[in-house]
Amino acid sequence: MDDTLNKTLCLIEELETAKSLIVSGFGELQEIRMGNDFYHLPQLLLAGGFERLMKCYICLVYEARSGEYPSTEFLRKSLGHDLKKLKGKIIDEYFNTNCIPLLQSDLEFIKKDILLDKIISVLSELGQKARYYNLDIVTGSKKPPIDPKREWEELEREIEDPTPYLSLDSMERLERDYYPRVNAKIIAKLERQFRSIAMQFTLGQHGGKLKQFSPILSQFIVLRDAEFGTTDYRNTTKMAIRTKDNWHKRKKVDALKSKWPSTLLNKDGFQSDWPFRSEEVVVELREKIFYVINIEGYDFALNGAAQSRFGYPYPHDTGMAILGKSIGPFIEKAFLLNNEIS
Repeated sequence: MDDTLNKTLCLIEELETAKSLIVSGFGELQEIRMGNDFYHLPQLLLAGGFERLMKCYICLVYEARSGEYPSTEFLRKSLGHDLKKLKGKIIDEYFNTNCIPLLQSDLEFIKKDILLDKIISVLSELGQKARYYNLDIVTGSKKPPIDPKREWEELEREIEDPTPYLSLDSMERLERDYYPRVNAKIIAKLERQFRSIAMQFTLGQHGGKLKQFSPILSQFIVLRDAEFGTTDYRNTTKMAIRTKDNWHKRKKVDALKSKWPSTLLNKDGFQSDWPFRSEEVVVELREKIFYVINIEGYDFALNGAAQSRFGYPYPHDTGMAILGKSIGPFIEKAFLLNNEIS
């Protein structure tokens, strides 16, 4: 096989791997909650994925300019595993805006966004210094140890203070609202960084082979600003959707005409942030304690009592509600239906 063709095929595989690692990392980050603090997995996936993505991009632009791919020495010694250095290299030498407002906005974002810089810093430290934190402690390594779990928890606290959720009567909100909301903000920043690089494969107009590689990244090239942080990447959600035939079906009209108090709510005019992918829902109160919601002809649980009693899944667990957007206002709506019970 021609050497250049072989290198190109390997680069295609590497770029596909980068995207898969990042998508998996987003999914694992969305799984973080009170009962799952295994930060190491999403950190490793995201650190490895973004390193590969940025290096693939640099290799392709380098080839477009020089007619050949960079050497091993350039890639390893000049770029290394430092994600901040890689990002800076792209900003300074490999990013074209071509006077396109979207690309100019993306460049300003990856240059100046403070939260993105912090996220990249933590992931970069993991790649360089914290992969074997526990073993470094055990073996008495002279390198200053960095605890990746502690670093990530500090990042979470910088985004939002968890203290108000630590009382016993708020622990459910910590699980339901805090972790999904914080992770949605982290993912939104990383999605935009991904898109800013992916758009360079098309609108960057670098020439060479970049446009040929762009279909691999189409998922992020077409991502709109309003969609940042709203995609559900979890494998558990995909598995839940596969069991959709087992979900409890009930038409909207039947939910509204049931013997239990209910109310129809619409996205238009709703004062709080609308969390559902559907434009309207029916909230129902059963026996004063079971909070149920009907979405697109299926029943879901709004509280633990309804989930236990009827076996209905939660809207967030099935992808019917957007992670990071609270269903708290709908729980309150269900509670207020008590006033309709004589």
